[in-house]
Amino acid sequence: MSADVIAKFNQMAGLYRQMQDRVNQLVGMVNALQSRPTTVQEEIDAIPGRRIETRLGGEVVFTAADAGKRSLPINILVSQDGPFIMTHYPIATWYPSNTGATNFGRWRPVRSYPLPTQQLTTDIIDIKYELTDGGSQRLLQNVASSPVLSTADNIVPCPIPTQWQAASTIVFTPTYVSITFNTTGTATTEGTLHVDLVGYRIVNM
Repeated sequence: MSADVIAKFNQMAGLYRQMQDRVNQLVGMVNALQSRPTTVQEEIDAIPGRRIETRLGGEVVFTAADAGKRSLPINILVSQDGPFIMTHYPIATWYPSNTGATNFGRWRPVRSYPLPTQQLTTDIIDIKYELTDGGSQRLLQNVASSPVLSTADNIVPCPIPTQWQAASTIVFTPTYVSITFNTTGTATTEGTLHVDLVGYRIVNM
């Protein structure tokens, strides 16, 4: 066997060993990926179905008598056609709802901080809230939360998306820390608290 053939053979053998080493590296990487725990987002992405932008909402009426109280909850139903993925903090607003009230139907924030310059000194409320899985009674916090919420002009993302199962009930329970109704003109005697949950549904079409 000539020296040229031997050199070519050795060269090919070296290339084969390099390829084999590379294959072993790739096999190790695949095995590591397969053994790695999946993230919340990966688990959600693996759910089959079409993603449909969704806002689930509900309302509850309150009066000045609710000041300082943990009051009636808002029950928000998830459709049975697929789970709901909540991607952002709830949007919570309210409006005076007794007919003829001076500020009747005008959207108001649910916290007095920070006070925008256009906000009046009346028809102000402050709330805390609890978010609960109505089926399992699982709380999303250990105590009623301060109003860490989205607003219509500032949708705040959650640290991680939250999956609510199809046909479940999401319970938003407010505590009215303070209520200051407008008592001049046509007085405000009741308000309507409105809550929207922002995210998307996963639906098999």
